[in-house]
Amino acid sequence: MSDRVPPAGSRWGFLLVPVLSVLFVPLWASGFIVGKIATGYLDVPAVLLWRFVVALVAMLAVAAVLRPALPRGRAWLHLAVTALLLQVGQFTFVYTGLSAGVPAGLSSLILGMAPLLVGLLTPLLLKARLGPAPVFGLLIGAVGVYVVLSDELGGGFGAAVVLPVLGMVSLTAGTLYQKRFNDETPVVTSVIVQMATSLVATLAAWPFLGASPWPSGFGGWLAVGWLGIFNSAAAFALMFLLLRWRHTVHVSALLNLVPATTALVAVPVLGEPLTVQALLGLGIALVGMYVGLGLVRRRRRPAEPPDGPAGAPPDAAVGAVGRET
Repeated sequence: MSDRVPPAGSRWGFLLVPVLSVLFVPLWASGFIVGKIATGYLDVPAVLLWRFVVALVAMLAVAAVLRPALPRGRAWLHLAVTALLLQVGQFTFVYTGLSAGVPAGLSSLILGMAPLLVGLLTPLLLKARLGPAPVFGLLIGAVGVYVVLSDELGGGFGAAVVLPVLGMVSLTAGTLYQKRFNDETPVVTSVIVQMATSLVATLAAWPFLGASPWPSGFGGWLAVGWLGIFNSAAAFALMFLLLRWRHTVHVSALLNLVPATTALVAVPVLGEPLTVQALLGLGIALVGMYVGLGLVRRRRRPAEPPDGPAGAPPDAAVGAVGRET
């Protein structure tokens, strides 16, 4: 099995992309829901520890079958840096915020701003062209986030809302680093190196964290198992495959569905309230995201090759989250 692009007109290409796209959104959104549940059973460092352990074991099993190529030279270092940003940094901030009472839906909404932030920074760091659409989209999305925050800040978590913001910054930085240095790494190899690096970093910091490594109940084991297998190994592998088979704008459009999915699922599963003001802010933020990404796609489409083996050109990354989210 290869993670290269299937022929554009093949039956596999026609069937796999829609199926994987449908699976990707709930798997990615589940990280916020199950992450909130996991922090009720474990300390945040323990959630990270078991997430990385389970994901690493799962991907090593896949690697035993697929036998992907190993990184060469400095690629090892670049993958390690990406892992510290995308895995350790992002999820440390997100899980700490969830454990401090930040709602899962709000966390998802804040991190959902990363695609457009990547778009704004891409011309500066990756020398790609940028039109006005991502700027307008980010501004509209920021208004939506402000509307939600103005409703939620009275909920008792106050300054803790900064934590998912820092998680979003870490996600953005890791995405840009990945775009610059790790674009050609095989999917399975990339996930394995990320999880192994993150696990080593967590273990190295463990003596200073004062955390218990064990879940307080069976529900904790189920939660970390889900985070490791489905939200880490499976969701990241699906993202990488979709990015290989379609333009990055396609994946960013899917990521824009995550905040609404998370907010709606959090109501029955976590008992989080969904007020009219929160719905309004969520709607504004989603409109902003689609304005930025949708207009970029429409503008770029004549100049872009069709989805196929060549993958996305560098400027197709504008306004989109990259391979490692």
